[in-house]
Amino acid sequence: MEIKFKSVHTAKDLIISAMVLAAGTGLFFINTGLGIVIAACGLLRLLFYKAGYKREGEDILLQKKAFDVAHSCKDSLKGFLEGKDVDPQVNTNLNGGVIRMEVWYNPDAAIAYAQLFDFSDYTYEPATEIVELRGPRAGKLISKL
Repeated sequence: MEIKFKSVHTAKDLIISAMVLAAGTGLFFINTGLGIVIAACGLLRLLFYKAGYKREGEDILLQKKAFDVAHSCKDSLKGFLEGKDVDPQVNTNLNGGVIRMEVWYNPDAAIAYAQLFDFSDYTYEPATEIVELRGPRAGKLISKL
């Protein structure tokens, strides 16, 4: 089964957008042009910026982190994602080649989804499927971020 994520608003997104929109509205009475621009920025941020993720069919709010990892860590990360009892090595010191790791996670619910990508021909190609981690295994990966 393919795992898909959709972007959603977080409480932080809504609060910041509302504050910018309110600041623009307040500035409208002092400087009309500036107030309109600031209010438009708040409105556009409210409409388009979504920092949270949810897996389709679930209600757990996830954060996403994507970063490049040294190619020497690929075997330990791949082994960890395959379920082997390996301590995942996350070395961001980029000596040599790189791989990309994307992690959607929620530390409070102890759940994480991870995927590795290889860099080939100027694009990132999936090296693994999206793997679901729960409980202590998810906590172990989240602590390495």
